[in-house]
Amino acid sequence: MVEGTQVGAYRVLRRIGQGGMGAVWLAEHVQLGRQAAIKVLLPELSMKPEVVQRFFNEARAATAIADPGIVQIFDYGQHTDGSAYIVMELLDGEPLDRRVQQLRALPVQDAMRIVRQAASTLGAAHARGIVHRDVKPENTPLPSAGTLPQGVIGQTSTALGNYVYLVGGGTMFGQAGNGVAFAPIQ
Repeated sequence: MVEGTQVGAYRVLRRIGQGGMGAVWLAEHVQLGRQAAIKVLLPELSMKPEVVQRFFNEARAATAIADPGIVQIFDYGQHTDGSAYIVMELLDGEPLDRRVQQLRALPVQDAMRIVRQAASTLGAAHARGIVHRDVKPENTPLPSAGTLPQGVIGQTSTALGNYVYLVGGGTMFGQAGNGVAFAPIQ
């Protein structure tokens, strides 16, 4: 993917993150002007149907949870070059681990608020049978104000394959394990 590429209704502006399984790009809806993050799998992974299916299950799992702490998914699919992508809400902020490094320690009230909000969002996910499996400070984006934004525990902080989505009859989609997180944080 390169700057200027059109992915669905979005024009790619620049890369904002890179991981072992793909990249996150800043994009803009060509007609609405709304900015978004596009998470794109590497071409070699986009050719593996089981990886693409897990990737798309991640998007569907995020949209199955109605909670302000889950990032909004706008679209997903495969680009004309074959790359699998997910278009999602762009978050403005930094990961919790970076904030803690800067401050050395969070004020107790801020830490309690963040934990309470994260627990509430995880509870909403669990109520839908979805387990995150990789909750940690570097996967928890914070806005400039220091509280949890929309999307804090959802797609933005979900490492590919690090969730389990349980559906009726105990069927599982996804894969628990250690993946690479792609947090579209500006």
